[in-house]
Amino acid sequence: MKIIKSITVILCCAGISLLALNIYGLFRTMRNPEIYSEENTTRADDISIKFADAKKELVRRPGETDKEFAIRANDVVHKSMIHYWRREGLDKYYMRVPVWENYIIWINSLSKDEKRYEFKKYWKKNLERGVGLCSTHSLVLSGALRDNGIESQFWCITRHVILRAKVGEDEWYIMDPNYGLYIPHDRDEILENTELVRPTYANMASLYKPGIETEYNADFLVEVYGSPGNRLYNYNYSYEIRAYRNKWLIPVLLVLPFLIYSLVNVIRNH
Repeated sequence: MKIIKSITVILCCAGISLLALNIYGLFRTMRNPEIYSEENTTRADDISIKFADAKKELVRRPGETDKEFAIRANDVVHKSMIHYWRREGLDKYYMRVPVWENYIIWINSLSKDEKRYEFKKYWKKNLERGVGLCSTHSLVLSGALRDNGIESQFWCITRHVILRAKVGEDEWYIMDPNYGLYIPHDRDEILENTELVRPTYANMASLYKPGIETEYNADFLVEVYGSPGNRLYNYNYSYEIRAYRNKWLIPVLLVLPFLIYSLVNVIRNH
């Protein structure tokens, strides 16, 4: 019986520790204020909206149509995040999910070469960090649209991820929140005539800091939109949902044997 008691006590302590870690995480933020002064970015005016304001802006306004909200949200996401995914910022900007945010995802990252993690289901956590590349920006916009009843799909065009969003009855636009731009045409139209994207990306140079050389200009993007292998897809959220459910369930299960053991002893003693 002493062995059983010792095991239940150890499990209970582990469970209480994990619960305490989870509760501590509720009072922490993954947005490091240094993102507002980060110099290792290529974009001009990369971020101008604070996290708290961005969350408010990513809610549909009274009377706002799907199209109006999608276009506005696309701009808000662009202005709420920096274009940054450097390995040296792995822990500085919490690109590796911190143990106090989700110890399951953190533990899983220890065994992986790619330790940086993009949130798929819980899009506001990407927004909270405020860092990412095109896929991260698209995940945030997709989540905001989904929460406001707007359907969307991810579209991978070679080395860039954008979003196909339903902005009206049988009407879809292509959203590029990484740049805050959108194309008022659907995917099939673009595949038939990739020149349709040129007006949207005509002034790409102005989006980059002075002196930054980039191949992402109108000519390049017209080309990649028509590249073979471009595909539509959606993310599987199951791992992330389980990780956030189980981070609370596991501590409860660890504490439970001690509670049962204690209850049994109380009943026996009476």
